[in-house]
Amino acid sequence: MTQVSAATGLEPSSQAERIFESRFSPRLVADDTYRETADVILFMHIPKTAGMSVGKALQAAFDIFHPVSWENTNQSFRNKTRKALYRRSDEANPCRQVLMGHFGWSDVMYWRNQELPLKCATIIRDPLDRFVSNYRYNTSDKHPQHEAFAARYPTLESYAKALPLDYQLSLMTGAFYSFDHALEKLNRSYSFIGVTEELGASLDHFRRSHGLSELTEHRENTGRAPKAAEEIPDAVRNIVGEKSRNDTRLHQLLRRYYA
Repeated sequence: MTQVSAATGLEPSSQAERIFESRFSPRLVADDTYRETADVILFMHIPKTAGMSVGKALQAAFDIFHPVSWENTNQSFRNKTRKALYRRSDEANPCRQVLMGHFGWSDVMYWRNQELPLKCATIIRDPLDRFVSNYRYNTSDKHPQHEAFAARYPTLESYAKALPLDYQLSLMTGAFYSFDHALEKLNRSYSFIGVTEELGASLDHFRRSHGLSELTEHRENTGRAPKAAEEIPDAVRNIVGEKSRNDTRLHQLLRRYYA
């Protein structure tokens, strides 16, 4: 008998997708499923996915918030994680800690290869919207090196040509050979993945599934509204789409869960 997903109304296409749905769908994950009295969560901030807003919410929800510096991410990440793990070893005074910054899979694996009790979490966004938002920010005077960036990438198309393949999934999982393989890696390491477009619902799911105090949605650093679809050159849409096939598939999957 074919089993239809309660969360999406669609049949999961593989075993990896069924496990993924049971692990990340707000409708299928029970309250407090991932709650621990002394946990350390690594919250990966993918650029232009409402990270500033989420960071403010996390600061209020966790006992200790460890910001990872963007200037020397690798060293800052390792130092902050060591500090969090040392604090976790104080069993007489348990607390809940979260690290947040622009670290990636290689940084995470530095600790997970040592079988340490760390959970990963992140929020993703529609690949084209994220790409355009990131370009606009990098070329605005808010970015300290905006002039050099604009000189290197004078147009959206020139930046699109330099976009890595599946930028978001590659940050989250490193290399993978199929979509199911990427899901399997997410299933092993992550306890929460939200979407920017459903930020309020995502934060509420994070709060319930991890047994946190209320997470309030903040709207900060949103910049200008995204360009209308017709204003983005077809060449850019095609390049980003071709380079983001698995990112798009993951984003669509998660949006169905939050619908």
